[in-house]
Amino acid sequence: MPRKMREKSRSKSREASREKQQKLDLSPDTTPWSLVGRVLASRFARTVYLWGPPGVGKSYVAMHEGLADRPVAALTLTPETPAAELRGGWMPKGSGFEWRDGPIVTGMREGGRVVLNEVAYASSDVLAFLHPVLESPETARLTLPSGETIEPAPGFQVVATDNCPIDQLPEALRDRFRSVIKVDGPHPDALARLRPDLREAALRTYDLEPERAISIRGWLALQEFEADLGCEDACRVVFGRERGEQVFKALRLAAA
Repeated sequence: MPRKMREKSRSKSREASREKQQKLDLSPDTTPWSLVGRVLASRFARTVYLWGPPGVGKSYVAMHEGLADRPVAALTLTPETPAAELRGGWMPKGSGFEWRDGPIVTGMREGGRVVLNEVAYASSDVLAFLHPVLESPETARLTLPSGETIEPAPGFQVVATDNCPIDQLPEALRDRFRSVIKVDGPHPDALARLRPDLREAALRTYDLEPERAISIRGWLALQEFEADLGCEDACRVVFGRERGEQVFKALRLAAA
């Protein structure tokens, strides 16, 4: 390709990247993420379903924003996760047993936030357990195997995160989420942690088709490894040999 054509192509690519960065902006006040923060801080947002592409900052935001000194706990759910892991159970102590609360019960007692990642992959056992937990404050009740019935303390909040839209959940569970928010782009704080050239690369690739997209998590890993391994080897380590070589060539082309 002639040099002028290459320069024109790179110029268009950089212009598109700038336009996308301006659309997102690095200021949380001008992005959809500002709304997420306000929702999480709202006393009315008792149940929140936050979904979007992987690696854009959903779990980070759920763990850090709008807490107002509330305790927070997080679990990543799988089809093998039992409800007892969320609820708690009897544990050996001395010659007997004692009841120990799980994260959901602890959050209900303390008025804390519980973050449930990958909730669409939860087992039917866990989904059934969540039904009374996600009820409105007036009707939410949970009776433990110990015989104790607990109600949620003020401030109790469940934030579910996933890559799938909420229609992947059973209808009865969908109905229990008071707020459903989709996030399309990376969180500004995550973008700000990347140096300018990787930030531009991230903005160009975050919305590609799933098999080609690269999450912010991947770019941050590349930036960290590069200090010890150099850019080419860091690309291979983070993205695999074939994909890593493609990323490395693209970065070199963008820098030329």
